[in-house]
Amino acid sequence: MSTEIRHGTYVDRRPIPFKTFAEDWLTRSRPTVSANTDVLHQWAVAKYLVPAFGLMAVQSFTPDRIERWQAEVLSKGKPGPRSVQIIRGVLNTILEDARAKGFIFVNPMERVRRFDVPERELHYLDVPQLKQLCESVGAFYGVLFLVEALCGLRIGEATGLRIPDLDVERRRMTIQRQVIWRRKKDCPPGEPRWKLAEPKSRAGRRVVEIPTPLVQFLKAHLESLKGPNPLGLVFPSKTGTPLYPKNIRRRHFLPALQALGIVGVRQHDFRRTFIALHVEAGTHPKLVQERAGHSNINLTMDVYGKIAGRMTLGQEQEARFEALTAKALPASVPVEPGGNSGVETTADADHAPARDSDPETAT
Repeated sequence: MSTEIRHGTYVDRRPIPFKTFAEDWLTRSRPTVSANTDVLHQWAVAKYLVPAFGLMAVQSFTPDRIERWQAEVLSKGKPGPRSVQIIRGVLNTILEDARAKGFIFVNPMERVRRFDVPERELHYLDVPQLKQLCESVGAFYGVLFLVEALCGLRIGEATGLRIPDLDVERRRMTIQRQVIWRRKKDCPPGEPRWKLAEPKSRAGRRVVEIPTPLVQFLKAHLESLKGPNPLGLVFPSKTGTPLYPKNIRRRHFLPALQALGIVGVRQHDFRRTFIALHVEAGTHPKLVQERAGHSNINLTMDVYGKIAGRMTLGQEQEARFEALTAKALPASVPVEPGGNSGVETTADADHAPARDSDPETAT
């Protein structure tokens, strides 16, 4: 211990209550994550982890103890398996931080058994549904939904889009910010609930092509903007502030879906619609990843592959595939003389050398 103190490597390994360490972790991680992620961390820690492990020392965690807690939560049925998986991920991150800081030597989550999470059903809009939806919500929100679905923008990226970000003549838009909404208690006095922030990840900063048919709608939309707009937003509210996503969903998106008889579609599924359109167009997954702003190709392929598996080959794709198969075939179907050489005929069997069934009598 004296040597470690002299070298500056000493770590105080006295028992640390989980609640104390988890709250300290929340404070340290808050500046490094988005506001929504921080809210998710607080929810998992305050509502589930602290009530279960509050006074337990971080050094006392064992795989079997975590598994018993995991089984107990799953048996209640609420929260669902997907939420339990999120809570479990937060616990793993906290314990991994404790390991990295030297308070524990092994992260016990490494030996905790996993459980199956029901796969979330894949929903997206097809072309006729997208057209009907955008026609039913009016020009302003119709263009907003088209930008989300045809350019692959997240709702925060679309509502944070500024007019200088658009290069309509060159059919390009630059995504370099998003709007984040905070809880009232997290806002300093005098500050609005919204704030402009960096995109979700480095991959979120990107340049996206504007489809040619969408250009005329964007031009007409920009010309129709009236009223205060101090931020120069492409989609401002009536007071010139960013649009509130919950109001968009509650007042425009959900009523339009209900009127059209479309169920199960979320506003975030515009991004899946974007991927589905590119799947149908035959766009390479890597190009879709860059335009969608995914930091990992696996995120794109998870949706791309499922959608592609549902679709039939288009006429052009089928024609190209059949052309390739035609090139792979021989000039003519080979025929072995005398019939199928893979079947022994009676004559061959008669002329075959006799085999003695007793190996000891064979000469």
